[in-house]
Amino acid sequence: MSSQDRLADAAIALNRVLTEAGIRYGLVGGYPISLLGSARTCKNVNCLAQTSKDEIIVALNGRDGFTRTLTNNERQDYASFLWSDRIGWTQDWGRDAVLVEVFCEQFTGAQYSMQNVRIASVTVNSRRATGQAVSILDPFFQFKYMLRAAAYRNKLHDEFDLQWLSYYYRQVIAAGAQSLNYEIVGLALRNYASLDDRFAGAGIDVNYAKQCARGVRLDAVAVLGNVQRGILG
Repeated sequence: MSSQDRLADAAIALNRVLTEAGIRYGLVGGYPISLLGSARTCKNVNCLAQTSKDEIIVALNGRDGFTRTLTNNERQDYASFLWSDRIGWTQDWGRDAVLVEVFCEQFTGAQYSMQNVRIASVTVNSRRATGQAVSILDPFFQFKYMLRAAAYRNKLHDEFDLQWLSYYYRQVIAAGAQSLNYEIVGLALRNYASLDDRFAGAGIDVNYAKQCARGVRLDAVAVLGNVQRGILG
């Protein structure tokens, strides 16, 4: 079974549990971007959920193959889990388990809401199941998520995702370009000069973005709520 099949199985299980719990969510990052048609491969499943950390732990931990991890346990806006359909903690379990990261909308000091976020239902197939539904944020919000990632780190796949989204969904991005956080756009461009032309073609004011990011220190940016700000702000 390929690693992408494992991601599909984890995403299907996540959808099943969160739907039963009545928690609205959307997958973000490399995996849902691959579902949009990108050739991207990835190793984990990320999502934004309209809930709190305590509620997501109650909903997922010990359910349908999910086991909570203690990574970044002090953060109020984030929880991570390992998912596997194998029974018992074995070497195979650890090797095959999929990391599932959940960014929570609700935490002390939260400033943004998922109320106006567009979420789409798509079908996925794996070797264990076919035609199963999962929820993903629409391409514009995927773009915002990857912008935030590219603003604060330097990874090749962030650049690839932004290149791909800003080409294949340039009209969608252009329609919402004025609502983007131009400081975050400018920080992403500071890390990846190769994005200038592609962003300009998607209706983004590249020069203004660079001005907005001038002098911004990354070490002064708060970690708590940063992902949520990138997507929802």
